[in-house]
Amino acid sequence: MTDRRVAVVHPPLTVARDFIDYPFHADLGAAQLAAVLTAGGDVVTLIDAFALPGAGLAWRDDGRAHLGARVAEVVAMVPAAVDAIVVAYTPFHRPPHRDDVLGPLLAALAGRAPIVLADCYQSGQHYVETAADAVLASYPEVAAYVKYEAEVTVPAVIAAALAGAPRATHLGARPDLDALPAPAWGAIDLAARDRFCADVVARLGRGRWAFPIDGRTLPVITSRGCPFTCAHCSSNPERRPGEPKLQRRLGADRLAALLAALVREHGATRLAILDELANVNADHFDRLLARLAELDVAYDLPNGLRADYLEARHLARMRGRVTTVSVSAESGSQRVLDEVVGKRLDLARIRQVAADAHQAGVPLLVHYMIGLPGETAAEVNATLTFALDLYDEHGAWPAVQYATPLPGTALAAGRSLPLVDDWGPHFQGGGGPALSALPRPTLERFMRTFQARLAASTGPQKVIMNVTYVCNNHCTFCAVGTRTQIDGHPTRQREHLARFRRAGVRMVDFDGGEPTLNPELIPLVRYARALGYDRINVTTNGRLCAYPEFATRLVTSGLTTLLVSVHGATARSHGREVGVAEAFEQTVAGIRNLVAAAPPGVELGANITLTKHNHEELAAVAELVLGLGLAWLNVQFLTPFGRATTRHAPDTAAAAAVTMRVIDAYADRMKIQVINLPFCFMPGYERHLAGDLGKRSRHMVFVNNETVNLAAYLAERRVHTDACAPCPHRAFCGGFYQLEDAPEPPWLVSAEALVRRVEP
Repeated sequence: MTDRRVAVVHPPLTVARDFIDYPFHADLGAAQLAAVLTAGGDVVTLIDAFALPGAGLAWRDDGRAHLGARVAEVVAMVPAAVDAIVVAYTPFHRPPHRDDVLGPLLAALAGRAPIVLADCYQSGQHYVETAADAVLASYPEVAAYVKYEAEVTVPAVIAAALAGAPRATHLGARPDLDALPAPAWGAIDLAARDRFCADVVARLGRGRWAFPIDGRTLPVITSRGCPFTCAHCSSNPERRPGEPKLQRRLGADRLAALLAALVREHGATRLAILDELANVNADHFDRLLARLAELDVAYDLPNGLRADYLEARHLARMRGRVTTVSVSAESGSQRVLDEVVGKRLDLARIRQVAADAHQAGVPLLVHYMIGLPGETAAEVNATLTFALDLYDEHGAWPAVQYATPLPGTALAAGRSLPLVDDWGPHFQGGGGPALSALPRPTLERFMRTFQARLAASTGPQKVIMNVTYVCNNHCTFCAVGTRTQIDGHPTRQREHLARFRRAGVRMVDFDGGEPTLNPELIPLVRYARALGYDRINVTTNGRLCAYPEFATRLVTSGLTTLLVSVHGATARSHGREVGVAEAFEQTVAGIRNLVAAAPPGVELGANITLTKHNHEELAAVAELVLGLGLAWLNVQFLTPFGRATTRHAPDTAAAAAVTMRVIDAYADRMKIQVINLPFCFMPGYERHLAGDLGKRSRHMVFVNNETVNLAAYLAERRVHTDACAPCPHRAFCGGFYQLEDAPEPPWLVSAEALVRRVEP
């Protein structure tokens, strides 16, 4: 028994808005060290900046978040009579330069007693490797610095400091985990810590958390280390040259006692299990899951699990208790995974776990990286395609980050790394040391494409309803012009609208044929508005709107946008495309009436489908519709169904060149969107290309009441070529349309069947 009076301080810290790991659980190391010192006979006061009355999250002027109480509040809690002070040094204190929170705290404590700075490293969080002497030099107030794990080494270092030993750094020895007492959570105000966690959730503003902190969430470690040697990983730093990585685990009895104490003594309602790799040993993982089930407690494993050690039975056991299960693929290229990352993992296991998790009803998060050394553009696309396939097929959420060479990892070996405030944002936004042979702007385009594609899959959905196949035009390129001209059944169409709205869809587009020829169009618009659809579009040739009364009824029916199809700048050219000589005058008159009657908040625009004959007139069409009062132009390339074949299609490159010139001339005066064109035809104009991106979340309802996902509908006539493999837009570009012929899809049935299906 030493009877030394020791203060163990977990200081406040700051993090960038984007960060990796879990800084709100960084106090676990201090709580563990306090328990060890107490068990050794020291009289310990644990001051946890996360568990003081003023603890919370506050945004600083520099954009960083301050976590915990203020420095002055922490310093005030340190007893006046103390023999030694141990300050926990976390991966979030921006080593090795002097941290602007930790520095003032140490300065305020200097002179009271010898100060030991200790990593208190618990495994699981990314360790930012740095020279121990550099850390010591940054903090002249401290008598010693203990690097890595603290529990075995700190007691002796305190004794040496009290005996007047010179300032020095020490490598922490590895403890026997079963010999460690439970962390000293009883020594802090856990209710204050709960309030701190709630404030973090409220003020970060991140929406749904994959690994939430709610109720009383306490962190726990049941193993330390990892036997694998992935090139990017710093969580298990090498302690001695040539020393192998390994994993130490709690024995069965110690594991059961630790978990029981957290739940039954300290009231934990959720456990954050911060093991670097909890499931590498099957016996340990099975025991862990069994104990958690017995305690009836929620839990998460934020650092993830190895997919090749994760079985369907494990997922079934976790269902209902975990918020998200996380695994890491790192790359969708097996070569990159084997030769660059060194993960020793078959990607087939990731696919199997995704399928198993979906079957078990357990949300799955899969981690990936792009920008690895030696990775080609095609291999970046392989990763993004793999990630999106698993999301589309099994709902496995893809977390794609930039490869970042954390100090101490194989990726950083031989590189001169800059001194940075926080490595976390580099995972999200790039900007770290270049690893990839691909230029940074190219990698950023890959990431933007991927994120846009993912947003399209998860964002607002749209239902497109063909209310009729009747039309008073006969367009040469019409995608539905070969079908029997009948109206849809109004009762069935209302049922579809109600069904999609119940499913959360908020956008509807009424199309045809010519939708204004169906007398049920305006009632359908009003019904959609009553159901709660908040974005309602009608696409029309505008001819009936030449009647002012009808134009007014339509534009005030509750729709939010209306698009009028204009396929030529003159009566002759428009008539040639739509097959009706008088159509141009009626459409133009209709536009004038719509513009005059449109209430505030209704957006009007025009559509043009480019053909061999009209694409050179695009500028004249833009000038026409702008002059008529429409500040929105959709430029559509052919959709290969119905009459849309190579006989009508323009040369794609030539039409794209015309379109770029029109954008240059008119984009400052009107909104121009380009549809159905691969991005490679318009480099630099990507923001104008809607492509098929948004169509992934759209459903088409045909007149015969058949429904289909629009992306699948269009994909039947699209292909990717070898040229697509390295393209940064490959993740959501559907490829090139095949227009040699345009067959009807198999779900569009015969005229006789159509009549049978729409009868009451």
